[in-house]
Amino acid sequence: MSSKALAVPVSMAMCSPVLAQSSVSLYGVLDAGITYTSNISNASGRGRAIQFQDGIIQPTQWGMTGAEDLGGGVKAIFKLENGFQLSNGSLISNGSIFNRKAYVGFTGPWGKITLGRDFDFIGETFAGYSNAVITPSGLLGWGLSSYASGGYILDNRVWGDQVSNAVKYLSPTFGGASAGAMYAFGNTPGSLGTNQVMNFIVNYAQGNFAGSVSYFSQHNAASGSANEIVWAAGGAYSLGALHVVANLASAELSSATKPRATTLETGAQYFVRPDLALSLGYTQQWRNNDLGSANTFIVGADYLLSKRTDAYLVGVLGHDHAYAAQVEAAFGAPSSSDMQSAVRVGIRHHF
Repeated sequence: MSSKALAVPVSMAMCSPVLAQSSVSLYGVLDAGITYTSNISNASGRGRAIQFQDGIIQPTQWGMTGAEDLGGGVKAIFKLENGFQLSNGSLISNGSIFNRKAYVGFTGPWGKITLGRDFDFIGETFAGYSNAVITPSGLLGWGLSSYASGGYILDNRVWGDQVSNAVKYLSPTFGGASAGAMYAFGNTPGSLGTNQVMNFIVNYAQGNFAGSVSYFSQHNAASGSANEIVWAAGGAYSLGALHVVANLASAELSSATKPRATTLETGAQYFVRPDLALSLGYTQQWRNNDLGSANTFIVGADYLLSKRTDAYLVGVLGHDHAYAAQVEAAFGAPSSSDMQSAVRVGIRHHF
């Protein structure tokens, strides 16, 4: 959906011989399906669940984005994006209507700069190198490694963080390479460092290959004022109908025991025909402080009903050697043993 300015004040029209072209677009993703989960811990010790769930393969969301041509290749841009529950229409984050993204900025021959709330570069880029995206598992594929490493702080971090009060810059591409930097103000009076975020990324894409390396730091990321440091590297390669991805991310806290989780993801997708993709994924996580390791196996099928709608089937098996496994981190279903499986059938629609 787009719109153009119908009128401008007479004074502006007299000062500007050419009216700037502007557009606004509405977009979104809707995901709904049925999930079976095994080994759920309950009052009797062990149970299972069959549930309607949404926002699994991809967060259910809607948003609007716009641009105004300022001339000379420069545009003013904005984006407002909201996440919500398709099951009942409620907001993902109460009191925050545009909880996913809310920024304004400029693009031009010199790159792109935005101010406001946005994903860090890891969440913006590295999901494309993950098995949670190359397979139709979404949050099911990320659940084990994010929960088991403790409190959603030391997870595989590939889904990224939404960062508020941020200034974000991405350079143009030169010879296949680009770079970006983000700084978020903590907005704490009397302290520049409290709650601040810094994030950097270097990207390279040439032919069938794309890869990225990123650094992220956040002050006071966890209770006790611990700081978080994340390093991530990932890549993707396409060869005809075959698409392969991998990424390695390490997250560490500065608290007394310096807890650290290092997560490796690998995945492959193959189009057996133009409208049907089969996929496999594997995640391995290692932790320090004698907290063992965890792994996840994923198998999936995605059927493209149209350019905007697909139906999918996915199965996930998680195994944790230290914590009770939890495949569905976003829905709070801890396992009654060190293993848990989930099977989901769903439909997703883009608009």
